[in-house]
Amino acid sequence: MKRMEGSVERNPKAEARRPKEARRPKAEEGNQAGLARQAKGLSMGAAMCVIVCVGLTGCFGFLKPAQSTARHFVLTPIASEGSATQSSQNFGVGVGQVKVPAYLSDSSLAVRTTTNEIVYLATVLWAERLDNGIQRVLAANLATLLPSDVVRISAWRSEDVVAEVYVHISKFDVDTAGHGEIAAYWRILAPGGEKILKAGSSQFTRNGPSPDSDPSGAIATMSELVGDVSRQLAQAVKEVAGK
Repeated sequence: MKRMEGSVERNPKAEARRPKEARRPKAEEGNQAGLARQAKGLSMGAAMCVIVCVGLTGCFGFLKPAQSTARHFVLTPIASEGSATQSSQNFGVGVGQVKVPAYLSDSSLAVRTTTNEIVYLATVLWAERLDNGIQRVLAANLATLLPSDVVRISAWRSEDVVAEVYVHISKFDVDTAGHGEIAAYWRILAPGGEKILKAGSSQFTRNGPSPDSDPSGAIATMSELVGDVSRQLAQAVKEVAGK
């Protein structure tokens, strides 16, 4: 048989030995295409998140958190009521740690809504622990009301005082109308606490502004109530010191 010029003769045996080109399965090609589309979508989504975040923080300042409206208050001592009665017998007094009920341990102002219900004003806060504040104001008031050279708080030497004052508060709050009340019992001890010189109780009420509309005025009412207790204590200390 003659060969035709310009043609290539096929060799079936050689073709059988030649390795065939590997072909990927159609399913694998589809998976890779899907993954590529997902990656592209995620990249675009991340870019959009960055753009939105930059826009919110840089352009829309009104979305920043609002500043706190909380106000902080302290009890205040009584104003000087003129010169304290001068006495040839000056003496020192110690004022011990004041005890308060657990409901007054919250940093927010306690407001009585009913006989047995208390709410706390989240924006009206004490600037110090209330038991410390009462102790501080009691000491300052006694220093004003007594002919005393020294009024000490919490720690003192027995030879530096003639009496030790301890107060336990059982009720101290205002209601929604601004009516305030304080109830306490107290003891006056000899130096070193070895003897009770005098004991008693105090209960005072005062009317003032509503804590919702005028929290500063309500705190002033409470300060006046501590002043009422202080006057009673000052009179009791004078009695035991003069014996």
